[in-house]
Amino acid sequence: KVLGLFGQSHMEYEVDRDTEQGGQPSLTEMTRQAINRMKRSDNGFILMIEGGRIDHAHHANRAKMALEETIELENAVKAALEMTEREDTLIIVTADHGHAVTMSGYPERGNPILGFVKNIERGNFVNNTENQAQPYTTIGYANGPGFDFHFDKNIGFWKDIE
Repeated sequence: KVLGLFGQSHMEYEVDRDTEQGGQPSLTEMTRQAINRMKRSDNGFILMIEGGRIDHAHHANRAKMALEETIELENAVKAALEMTEREDTLIIVTADHGHAVTMSGYPERGNPILGFVKNIERGNFVNNTENQAQPYTTIGYANGPGFDFHFDKNIGFWKDIE
């Protein structure tokens, strides 16, 4: 039996983790190690891999971190598929809940997912309280700290984020 503890609390976000010798392993690396060890059993195995930092990033309204963590979970699933046989393996990917992240308005094809939307000629902007065009983010959160970042409760309107 093996137990790996790689931090005082939660693992670092994938983009923040120390990748040097002695640093934290990635979810993919841990998946590969776990499968290599568990394949030694003649009785089969059950392995649960969790991309828990996706949820943490969404709770903090950190869309880029959530997307990066989702890519790392995808890499871990790919590793599991490569290392197991389809005939005797069931892989389930699920979430226990979702978050109120939205893609707002009409960003043009190719607009950066983490960028701003503002195209005055096509009408892709919002008017502020002075009736001036201001941008909005391609994705945003309908609740939590990300919502407070974008919405000014004092004036009851969106903040100018430009």
